[in-house]
Amino acid sequence: MKQYNFKTISLALSLCFLIMFSSCIDKFEEYNKYPTNPGPEDMTIAERVGILFPGMLYLMHNSQENDNQMIEQMVGNQYGGYMSTTNNWQGMNFGTFNPNRDWIQYPFNKLFTGFYANYLKVKELTQGKGYIYAWSNIIRVAVMLRVTDTYGPIPYSKMGGGQLAVEYDDIQSIYHNMIDDLNSSITALTAFVSESKGKSNPMTEFDIVYNGDFSKWVRFANSLKLRMAVRIALLDTDYAVEAMTNAIAGGLIESNQDNAFLPTIDNPYRKSAFDWQDLAVNATLTAYMNGWSDPRRPVYMTVTSDNTYRGVRMGINNISKDTYGGALYSKPNFKANSPLLVYCAAETYFLKAEAALRGWIPGGVTDAGTFYQKGIETSMEQHGVAIGSYLTVTANPASYNDPTPNTNFNVASSANGGNVTVAWSSATTDVRKLEAIITQKWLANYPLGFETWCDFRRTGYPRIMPAVNNLSSASSGGTVSNPTSINPTTTAGSVRLVRRLPYPVSEYNGNPVNVQNAVSNLLGGSDEFSTNLWWAKK
Repeated sequence: MKQYNFKTISLALSLCFLIMFSSCIDKFEEYNKYPTNPGPEDMTIAERVGILFPGMLYLMHNSQENDNQMIEQMVGNQYGGYMSTTNNWQGMNFGTFNPNRDWIQYPFNKLFTGFYANYLKVKELTQGKGYIYAWSNIIRVAVMLRVTDTYGPIPYSKMGGGQLAVEYDDIQSIYHNMIDDLNSSITALTAFVSESKGKSNPMTEFDIVYNGDFSKWVRFANSLKLRMAVRIALLDTDYAVEAMTNAIAGGLIESNQDNAFLPTIDNPYRKSAFDWQDLAVNATLTAYMNGWSDPRRPVYMTVTSDNTYRGVRMGINNISKDTYGGALYSKPNFKANSPLLVYCAAETYFLKAEAALRGWIPGGVTDAGTFYQKGIETSMEQHGVAIGSYLTVTANPASYNDPTPNTNFNVASSANGGNVTVAWSSATTDVRKLEAIITQKWLANYPLGFETWCDFRRTGYPRIMPAVNNLSSASSGGTVSNPTSINPTTTAGSVRLVRRLPYPVSEYNGNPVNVQNAVSNLLGGSDEFSTNLWWAKK
């Protein structure tokens, strides 16, 4: 019987197979119970459920060029300090805090609505049990985490019955339910891995991340759990500490061989930067990496025509891509086939460093320093560069100087307080040590902008430069705080830039009672850019 060899299908075409094969399968329960010894008639069943997975997987880091631009580039990587968009778009931009209202709903509609079309079909075909369903729930958590961290309360616990217009959950409950789902999936996949040793996995050809190695999916799930636990630990300490302890005991992604990537054949960052001239690296990124002569610079960004590395400030009103998309500014240095990062081992070490520093796991400051240095070393290894004397660097981030007037900025000035260095010994207080950890985590996680945006809202680090022009207003999503002083230890600098995206018009039209209840009772009454999420409230 004909089988789909997914690796021979164009990755671009694979994204079109989002809602295929809708008929129920009589013998799927038996197949899912005995997945390692399918009969010939069962292979069609594997195809029918397997083809649904690539579409879900690519929502962990969008590869389609328009989706990537609207979600990863405009939102995550601008607010995370990695990239700046250089297209004017009729003067409406996320960087100037006045995006087109239709753009605000784009991440929700693509990630939330788009995911459940496939997920609900997987649940139907698997009857909501077995190792394949467990795998889909890990992906669900990874994708929905992006949604809740962008918008706040969303429907979660009542999803799964086929209806999208259901009640919203508060963020704390969402995190608890997600971690419960990860725990259940870890148990199911651990059992599957143990029982299926030496046998083929019919999902292998559809697993474009780990090629059917579900032991790595267990590590991914534990690492995701650690990421989530650290995020909420200041407000939900006892629960988070238990989750961290369980995640570490269960096995994490601590080797670059276990990193999670999604393959591409036409990398969307490269297309935006080189084909469209719509994208440059962010000035904040070049300021830090230049100040420290970071050996990852040629991997992350291109050299300018005047032989330096220079980013672009976020939020320049009436920006011209003829200028800022040109050769005087560095572009993200991806190849056409550069894969898209989902999770890297370096992040694990920085999560453990923060947890040890704050006393959430054993080891204190000593182990925090060890994890910190291991995170840097692991990132250098991942990118194939020599670390040299980087761990002993005591210089400050460089001042940003723009050939185009009026956008210069010095992160390390006394007003901005960003005189953080690389050397662990230079961080003489816990506050400075935390800043060093989060800043190096930011550099290692490139280009996971949504993760950095979360850390920025949660800790104030890294010290992302303010937008050059603040065009926020009530009609564009609410007023955004954009002080010129960016020291997070000051009142003005502690809560700034965009904190979340307002809910989409599609929810107000299609799920009005529940979204309005969420705004009134779960967000505190303000569906605006400036409303802090639960875990970001200091």
